[in-house]
Amino acid sequence: MTALSTDRLDRRGALRRLLPVLRGHRLGIALTLLVAGGAQATGIGAAALAADLTGRAATGHTAGALTTHLWVLGVLVVSRAVFGWAESWVAHRLAFEVMADLRAQLFEGIARLAPGWLFQRRSGDVASTALADVEALEWFYAHTVAQVAVTVLVPFGALVALARIHPRLGLVLLPFVIALAVVPLVLLRRGDREGRAIRHGLGHLQAEVADTVQGIRELVLHRAGDRWRDRLADHTRRLGTLQRSNASRTGLENAATEGLLVAAMLAVLLAGALLVEAGELSAARYPTAVVIAGLALTPVTILTGGVRNLGLLRATASRVSAVVDTPTRTTDPDPDRALPETTAIASPPSVVFEDVTFGYDPAHPVLRGVDFEVPGGTTLALVGTSGAGKSTCANLLLRFWDPDRGRVRLGDVDIRDLPLARLRRTVCLVPQEPYLFSGSLADNLRLAAPSASAAELADAADRALVTPFASRLPEGLDTPVAERGASLSGGQRQRVALAQALLRDAEVLVLDEAVAGLDARGELLLRRAMARARHGRTTIVIAHRLSTIMAADEVVVLEDGRVAQQGTPAALLERPGPFQRLVAGQLRDA
Repeated sequence: MTALSTDRLDRRGALRRLLPVLRGHRLGIALTLLVAGGAQATGIGAAALAADLTGRAATGHTAGALTTHLWVLGVLVVSRAVFGWAESWVAHRLAFEVMADLRAQLFEGIARLAPGWLFQRRSGDVASTALADVEALEWFYAHTVAQVAVTVLVPFGALVALARIHPRLGLVLLPFVIALAVVPLVLLRRGDREGRAIRHGLGHLQAEVADTVQGIRELVLHRAGDRWRDRLADHTRRLGTLQRSNASRTGLENAATEGLLVAAMLAVLLAGALLVEAGELSAARYPTAVVIAGLALTPVTILTGGVRNLGLLRATASRVSAVVDTPTRTTDPDPDRALPETTAIASPPSVVFEDVTFGYDPAHPVLRGVDFEVPGGTTLALVGTSGAGKSTCANLLLRFWDPDRGRVRLGDVDIRDLPLARLRRTVCLVPQEPYLFSGSLADNLRLAAPSASAAELADAADRALVTPFASRLPEGLDTPVAERGASLSGGQRQRVALAQALLRDAEVLVLDEAVAGLDARGELLLRRAMARARHGRTTIVIAHRLSTIMAADEVVVLEDGRVAQQGTPAALLERPGPFQRLVAGQLRDA
């Protein structure tokens, strides 16, 4: 099977893959089917009875003889209104509950695939899937599930009823019912193609808008606002072209559907009139036959109206399924291989890289046979030029990816034999650019320890030297910080991230370029905080600054993905090689 045909099958199965989420909502589905069926039944009954009353009145029946029928008609009309309201309420409640579950699955999928999967996608496009794509599926869950069952039953029942009035009337209407169902299917491939293009275009445009908002400072600084505006306008024009093409197809289907409806009703009217003229159909039953013919067509036209958007819906479902169904590269170990939760690991554990080879693209390895050990409770500085593989070592230690060859150990335990939750409790990363969420400083600290008391927050803030600047803020730790921590300096954000790590009380600490970009005062404060944090922990410091490197117990120099040198800072300074050149370069630039 070709990639193209596989892709086509995947798209066509996208909606089916979204049905399992309904399993937890069987009562909601049953209620939706019940009220939808009730709405259709009472609506058909009311319309048919009204037509019958019209025919009886036109043929001389008195008002007294029709009293009972009128009371029944009143009950049916009221019931239809109640069922119509209930159908809307129940169906939409089901849809919103299912969409909440789907968003939860989507978030679990993103969390499961992060960060590797996210590195390959734009954040705005991912946000578009989590918000706009899931929202677009509301129509599928609120209307399609029940409507399919109703659309099959109602036309069949109406055709049977019409045939009972006169067999020829059913035969006259049947081809039009089939044609109404077939028209959207004829243009379905074009709808699929346009739907994929529109959803891709929308996601791309939303990603561009997100980039604009996040990078507005750089656009202003580089006077690129006009160019970026033109870029957004170009994306908008292309999306508009796709949407107009889709609207043209929809208009063609609308015209065909309306034409078939008119033709069907004219055919039934003409056939009924001829039957009345021939004496084969009573004049009293003629209006009923016409109304039932219309009722047979109504559900079909409603569903075909939805089928017009099926291409867009499939594309939307495919984007959601791509997140929910994509397998992660790092999973919890098999129960037979997993280390029991109660098994002790030396505290603090050593960190060992054994012959580790890895590439984000396997054809281009970043690490090539890397071997080094960080004894428990010591600090290792991992140094090297940009692209040497330092941050990749941190990613592998946290199991954001797994090595292509070799293994990473905590003590004697391969980290692939540890449940991910336990590994993440043991190892904590303080990234180069910490992300702070909109909220208070305390809220951001509690991200690491939700149940932490105020005293524990204060203690972590003291040890990470957050308190000196937090105490000057209007509300201390309860002071709100802007999105991404924009109201704090780089060094302050780093100290907040360090306080989060202390709250986690992880036994292995990874500091990734923690002092990069800080001034001398900020570096001094952060180094003091780091010195406190390292006490009693195994620490890996990814660093360029000489002051940070010289405070380590040992240094590993990476060059072109390999360990070029290893030893104490003092020993490496006396040995010709890349470390000596790195130090000489820093001293020369100082």
